Amino acid sequence: MTDGGSGDPQVRRGRRRALLLMVAVIVGAAVIAALLGVLLPASGIFAEESRFWDGDPPDWAGVIGLVVCLTGLVGMVGGFWWLARSGYYRRNSRSRLWAESWSRRRHLVRQVRGTAAPRDEDRPLLPGVAEQLVDQPKFLLPFGGLTLIQVGQALLQWAPAFLLLAAILVVLLAGLAVSSFRGARQAEAFLAGHTDGAGPLSSSGQ
Repeated sequence: MTDGGSGDPQVRRGRRRALLLMVAVIVGAAVIAALLGVLLPASGIFAEESRFWDGDPPDWAGVIGLVVCLTGLVGMVGGFWWLARSGYYRRNSRSRLWAESWSRRRHLVRQVRGTAAPRDEDRPLLPGVAEQLVDQPKFLLPFGGLTLIQVGQALLQWAPAFLLLAAILVVLLAGLAVSSFRGARQAEAFLAGHTDGAGPLSSSGQ
């Protein structure tokens, strides 16, 4: 298949849907956090003396929290910059997988990871799916930066609410890292065992 997927209207629509979904999730999370921050203290569920939303950080926590926040910001910005410079964004934007539905893409991923039997009609798409899985761990750097920012905020605020949110993000990062590296190894094994199949879905963009 050619690498002109970026000019395909179905590919553009698929990318637009994914972008709108991501924006909706971010905005929804921000709105929910804001509502919780206003409504929960006012409702009396968390009394003021419980200090669930407010704390008194020691000096050392304030200093370390600021350093961690700045480190996370650098990591997040640098991670996105590296993704763009590495050619990943260009490769991903040209992928014809954007034209596929979410359910079909999940089934293609299962075939690459070996949890579903490959179907003949899907074989031309599987190398491209495998290439995307190999690239997945690259997303850990900006997400890790975001997690560090929240950990720094938890140290600066020194309140249970922020500590809980930081713990949730750390657990999510750990789970994402395990899943990403496992998927990348399975995709590399798939590519090594299917060198005689169809060509990759998109060019390297390099």
